[in-house]
Amino acid sequence: MDLSDINDFTAKEKEMFTSVCNHLLGQTFLLRTIYQPDGSTVNNPEYNFLALRSETVKSYLSLLGWELHQDEYNGYFYVINNLDANRLILGSKPTAILLALRLIYDENSERVGLFQDVLCEVKGVLEKLVTDFGVFRQKPNMDEFRRSMKLLEDHNIIKGLEGKYSDADCRFTILPTILTVVSAEKLNALVAKLRKEDESDEEADENAVD
Repeated sequence: MDLSDINDFTAKEKEMFTSVCNHLLGQTFLLRTIYQPDGSTVNNPEYNFLALRSETVKSYLSLLGWELHQDEYNGYFYVINNLDANRLILGSKPTAILLALRLIYDENSERVGLFQDVLCEVKGVLEKLVTDFGVFRQKPNMDEFRRSMKLLEDHNIIKGLEGKYSDADCRFTILPTILTVVSAEKLNALVAKLRKEDESDEEADENAVD
C-alpha cells in the first residue's frame, strides 16, 4: 500500500481527493454523469479524477475498512464496507419500493436493449407496488413513500427531475446503480420474501375476522 503520491498532489487535486472520498462514503455511488436542474446531464469531474487516481483512493479507503469497486460499463464507482459496519438497513416498505424500481428498470432496459437511466413517474411505482406486484394492498402513505424515495436519492439510486415524490406526476430517473443495489439474485429472494410476508398478513387478517 503506497499513499506517498498524495504528497505530490496539487492543492486542487487534494481538494478533489477529499471531495471524492467524502462523496463515496456518504452516498455510496459516484456516477460518470450528473444531472443538472433542467434535466440535462454533464460529465462528472470527480468520476474522471477517480478513474485516474483509483489505486490511491482504493488504498486510502482500505485503511478505513472500505473496498472500492467500479462498474465501468454502466459508469459508476461504489464502495462496500468489509467490516460489516456503516450499512444502510432498509425497512420492509423501502425495500418493496426498491424492488419495484428494479423491476421497472429491468422492463425498460430490456425494451430499449441497453442499460441506461430509466425515466419514470411516481404513479408508475405505485401501480407496480399496489396493482401489478401486490406488495401493498392499498396506496401507501405518501409521506412515508416520499421519505423512502428521498433516502434512495441520497444514495444515488434515483434522481428527481420534476415535482415532489409525494405527487403521482413526479418525474425521476432510475440510475443504473440499482443493478448493484439489487442484483438478480437479490431480486428473486426479495420477491419471495415480500410475497411470504404479504401472505402471512392476509392470514392474520382472516383469523382476526373469524
